[in-house]
Amino acid sequence: YGPDVDLALVKIHESVEDEFWASVADAPPVELAAELPALQETVRALGFPTGGRTLCITEGVVSRVDSIELTPPADTTLVIQIDAAINPGNSGGPVFDSRGYITGVAFCKDVRNCTDNIGYVIPSSVVRTFLDRCGKERHGYTLSPCVPYRWHKLENQSLRAAHKVPHEISGVLLTSVAPFLEGSLKVGDVLLKIDGRKISDDGQIELRGHELIQHRYLLRNKGIGDKTTFVVFRDGQQVECPPVELKDLPPICPRWPDVDYLPEYVILGALALVPLAQGHHWYKECPVELKATIDRWNKRWPGDRDGREQLVLLVTVFAHELTFGYNRGWRVVESYNGTALTSLRQARDLWHQTREEVKEALALRPAVEAASSPKSPKSTDLGIFVRLGLQSDDDLVLDAHAAMEAEPGVLKTHAIERASWIKGDDKD
Repeated sequence: YGPDVDLALVKIHESVEDEFWASVADAPPVELAAELPALQETVRALGFPTGGRTLCITEGVVSRVDSIELTPPADTTLVIQIDAAINPGNSGGPVFDSRGYITGVAFCKDVRNCTDNIGYVIPSSVVRTFLDRCGKERHGYTLSPCVPYRWHKLENQSLRAAHKVPHEISGVLLTSVAPFLEGSLKVGDVLLKIDGRKISDDGQIELRGHELIQHRYLLRNKGIGDKTTFVVFRDGQQVECPPVELKDLPPICPRWPDVDYLPEYVILGALALVPLAQGHHWYKECPVELKATIDRWNKRWPGDRDGREQLVLLVTVFAHELTFGYNRGWRVVESYNGTALTSLRQARDLWHQTREEVKEALALRPAVEAASSPKSPKSTDLGIFVRLGLQSDDDLVLDAHAAMEAEPGVLKTHAIERASWIKGDDKD
């Protein structure tokens, strides 16, 4: 599954594999088109819109080749816009060009009330790149490389004058650069060309002829490790930078579950801690401030995150005597007993250290006190507490011994198999 291009491979289950291939044995193979279709070229979309057993074929023409924004956290992708009807049941099906080649995969349509007959197709070139990233020699799908800089259009004359950009120079202003590129690109550079392709002041490049597309396409359609050459305007001169290898630059708030992160969690007494992910942005419970935190931290490049590997989120406060009076879920946990948190694993390690302190304190108490009756009040006089420092909120304090005693009941009540899981635990 490639969430960055919205494509997936379907595997035929071995129990029906022979039957499936026998049913299509006489069907002629189809091939992906080698190039983008021409404007106004006739295309045909195949599928089963709204269901049914008979194959439906709709015909239209290519309106333009463009790039559109995918649902965040995905970036832009190259698309072919057609006027042939695309409805539920077409998505994922082939779209053929006038020569009988697959020009792309039916993707989606524009459903706004102000538009008509706008459907989108993922081009064969993107499909080829996707298949290459799913190659057998790879362990799973390899995501697209990230655009390793942030930029601003240079259409404003005041901005051009402030950066001393001559009128004959066209390009975009680099406002932030990933640390691994600092030897090549610099903040304040004007990016003129990528692999010899000129960039206009609004960030577009010529795709073919007079067709324009955002320059990010040149980078997003490459593979991890591919060499790329940048030409910039710096200090009054054009400078060709040494070729650099593109990378995936995962944001601190990961993007897609089971693709670039796994569902890690820690149960601390009657609290549930997880890594803050971009997917949390879409929950109705997510407060505006937390959404702003996700956006703000995701603008920071790897190596510029104050030593943090993850942001820890207090996502759930379970109903329990231990948490009576606390209703502060969906908060970033910044510290544990005064220690700044850098990852969920660190939070778990600190909690385990506290548990050991409690066990040692109990062992030092008289045997009769340590083996108190189950009906007696929970001990709160060990003087060992867990204090979680929350972002923009008051600290949350738990008695450590009471939290230890509450935890098994919380796990059982909420059918949670184990107290924590963090990537790498299964290797232990």
